[in-house]
Amino acid sequence: MNLHAVLRQRVAKTRWYAKRKSYRVLFWREITPLAVPIFMENACVLLMGVLSTFLVSWIGKEAMAGVGLADSFNMVIISFFAAVDLGTTVVVAFSLGTRDRRKARAAARQSLVLMTVVALLLAAGIHLAGEQIIDVIAGDATSEVKGLALSYLQTTVWSYPAAAIALIGSGALRGAGNTKIPLLVNGGMNILNIMISSVLIYGALGWHGLGFIGAG
Repeated sequence: MNLHAVLRQRVAKTRWYAKRKSYRVLFWREITPLAVPIFMENACVLLMGVLSTFLVSWIGKEAMAGVGLADSFNMVIISFFAAVDLGTTVVVAFSLGTRDRRKARAAARQSLVLMTVVALLLAAGIHLAGEQIIDVIAGDATSEVKGLALSYLQTTVWSYPAAAIALIGSGALRGAGNTKIPLLVNGGMNILNIMISSVLIYGALGWHGLGFIGAG
């Protein structure tokens, strides 16, 4: 008896083999419809910073470096919001699983309110301490790059509350089993980001735009 036949017999004796069809159905009918929109939504969130860098790439390498530095710090803050977003998803899903709708609503509401307040405080604090933050993360970058990074950071911090609301709201919806609306929201935000930022940076209809700062 060859190795292939032995392995086949061993696998056939496992519990998984007897239930393989039900597992396959569960994966394709239950898990995949939830996982694919979540993957695409997360990709949209990550693309926000990439698109900002791409849009300023024609202004110059200093502008690209400035946006890259500021966005590297912004992603740390976004990761914090994403962690709370994940916690909200778990609590809402568990509460709805135990048919405790009141707790699910309370968890979503408290997360939204708390993180909006935290985002505002973070925005104010980072705006005030922006120069020190850029000095730490920029290292030996030129003063021009540091200045551009500081301007971009101090502008983009005021988007933290909106980012927190979008992420926490998406987490609550995912916990309720709805992954399509968060995907549509984040995808729509990316499209609006491209359209509005392009106009603000390069201008339109005779208006010359704001240049580098329009990327924020």
